[in-house]
Amino acid sequence: MSVLLVDGDNLLTIGFFGLKNHFYKGKHIGGIYHFINTLRRSFETYHLDKIVVFWDGENGSHQRRQIYHLYKENRRNRIRSEEELDNYNYQRNRIKQYLEELYVRQGEFEYCETDDCVAYYVQNSPNETKIIYSSDGDLTQLVSEKTSIYNPSHGKLYKSNDIITYSHEDIHISNVKLVKMLCGDPSDNISGIKSMGLKRLLSLYPEIKNRAVTIEEILERTNLLFEDDKTNWLYKNILTGVTKYGVFGNEFFEINKRIVSLEEPFLTDEAKDTINSLINDLLDPEGRSYKNMMKMMTEDGIFNLLPKSDDRWTNFLNPFLRLTRKEKNKKLIKIKNYD
Repeated sequence: MSVLLVDGDNLLTIGFFGLKNHFYKGKHIGGIYHFINTLRRSFETYHLDKIVVFWDGENGSHQRRQIYHLYKENRRNRIRSEEELDNYNYQRNRIKQYLEELYVRQGEFEYCETDDCVAYYVQNSPNETKIIYSSDGDLTQLVSEKTSIYNPSHGKLYKSNDIITYSHEDIHISNVKLVKMLCGDPSDNISGIKSMGLKRLLSLYPEIKNRAVTIEEILERTNLLFEDDKTNWLYKNILTGVTKYGVFGNEFFEINKRIVSLEEPFLTDEAKDTINSLINDLLDPEGRSYKNMMKMMTEDGIFNLLPKSDDRWTNFLNPFLRLTRKEKNKKLIKIKNYD
């Protein structure tokens, strides 16, 4: 069973800002077209059996802010015009309607972030082969023998033990979490060790480039280095957890590990129950129809963006029709096995 796990807001953002010139009747539709077309191409490329899209829920950062109050606080200051924000939300909601007709599973839960939803799905679906679609570096920590990640910004599928480019440096894919813990993450407003950038980290611990490294190894090595050079303020910063906000000692590592790590996802019980259902249960076909999809494509002007040919409807919809058959066949197989 091959499954595509999609970071919905990440994929929408790429299309929304990347396809700025796609309009229909004065309304921007680039995000919708890019999203649906990406799922269509992914289905063909990876021979998928299931597609699951997760969205950031309302107040999704709440649980991490309980631990680290500055988490993603910088994003509140990102200025968008009211018109742009309204259009983004319109396309987001419209895509959800499309996915319902296309037999694409999806989940969105209050107080829950997409990363945690994807992590919980990966951890609880041992019999499925998973491909994560996201440019979010946090999700690289989920890569394993049965889970890979496609980074659209790199245009590359990464697997276990691969080398990935992170912040313009090549590192072992398993060490992205370690780097974010030590160097921080400006996009999430996570503070790292004071004066510790990735280049400096790699100069001290070059093995991060080509093999998995633990925080325990880093601290043990730093202790030895500090014994030889007690005047080195960077070693001291690492060992005592110094950030631009003060000295935090072991609490620095405990907090950063908890907010960066996806080993124990921040999810409500409702979210866990629903994700288990997305993994194991059958989709209800009630009300779903590719005809509804065609109607929406016409209303939104998506049809006008398809390559000009007599069979453009067929070419575009065929992958989703096959996905529909796969989802419906699961129900038939289950009924047959029950009988």
